[in-house]
Amino acid sequence: MKMLERLLRKRLEVVEYVDDAREFLINALRPVRVQGFRLTEKPDGRRIAVITVDPRDKARAIGKNGRNAEKLRLLAKKYFDIDNVVIV
Repeated sequence: MKMLERLLRKRLEVVEYVDDAREFLINALRPVRVQGFRLTEKPDGRRIAVITVDPRDKARAIGKNGRNAEKLRLLAKKYFDIDNVVIV
């Protein structure tokens, strides 16, 4: 992994893939303590995942300038067709 990071000159992050969207998104947030997960579907067909985290970990879950939250949204869209991820 370190060798690949040096070759690509980028930091890599590995997330265990699971077919279940709930488990996958919770794994992607580790080590943040997740207290709840809800997947809702709007009448217009959009799917939104609402993830409740421990208030002490909320800043870590969102990340600097929303970096972690955006990464989570991209993964959710790519693998599970979830349009938005909300961290509360």
